[in-house]
Amino acid sequence: MSRHIERRAPKETLGFAWGRFPTFGGSAITWRLYRRDHRRALHMHVLTFFAHDDRVVIAGHLRRARRYLRDKVDEIDLQAMGVHA
Repeated sequence: MSRHIERRAPKETLGFAWGRFPTFGGSAITWRLYRRDHRRALHMHVLTFFAHDDRVVIAGHLRRARRYLRDKVDEIDLQAMGVHA
């Protein structure tokens, strides 16, 4: 089994965290990206890929998803501060 397919639990951090969860058959892997806002509320974005997908393609999607999640949480934080982006 390749390392990018193995399970990885998310780490306990105040900022960004991620976890990797393969299906029971191992044919697909679900990536969960987490980020906390100023209230420490948890926001999550989920992506699922087949195990045979190219790692470069997966990495590109994960980078875009991380930016999306960052922008989403930053927008929430800016609204709480009364600043409009």
